[in-house]
Amino acid sequence: MKYKRIIVLGGSGSGKSTLANRISTYTGYPIYHLDNILLNSDWSQKEKTEWLNLCKKEFLSKDTGVVDGNYSSVLKERIDWADLIIFINVSTLRHLFNIFKRSLMVNLGFEKRHGMEKGRKDIVDLKFFKWVLNWNKGHKKDMIELMESIKDRKVIITNSPRKLDINILLN
Repeated sequence: MKYKRIIVLGGSGSGKSTLANRISTYTGYPIYHLDNILLNSDWSQKEKTEWLNLCKKEFLSKDTGVVDGNYSSVLKERIDWADLIIFINVSTLRHLFNIFKRSLMVNLGFEKRHGMEKGRKDIVDLKFFKWVLNWNKGHKKDMIELMESIKDRKVIITNSPRKLDINILLN
C-alpha cells in the first residue's frame, strides 16, 4: 500500500466513519474513531488536556492506521502523522439528513453506528443540531483552507465519499 497512516475529516454526518471503515477493511489497518477515544460514554468530552496523550497512546505512535474525526485541538498532530488526508465536503442539508437518519436507525436498533461503543445511544440535541447547522459556515471554510495549504502530504477533497474507489485511491 502506498499510504499507511490515513485520516478522514469532515463535518458530522458527512460519512467519515463509513469511509474510514471501508478503508480499514480494505487495508487491514486498525481503525481509530476519535469519538470513542476523546468522548465519555455519555458523549461528554474527556479533559482536553488529555486529548493529545490519548491520541499518542492510541495511534500517533503506530506505523499504520485509519483515523476518523475532526477535533481541531489535535488536528495538527494528526496531519503531521498522516501520509493521506481525506476531507469530505458535503452540504449542510446532507449533514443534517445523515445525522437524523443515523440517529433514528441506531436508536431503533436497525444499524450500528460505526465507531460507537456498544450500548451508547445516538443523541441529537439542540446544541449539536446548531453546531451541525453552522459547521459549513465556519469550520468548513477553515478546513478547506487548511487542506489547500498542505503541500507535503497527499490530500483528497471529495463531495462523494461513497464513490471513492479505495483500490485506486490507495495503490
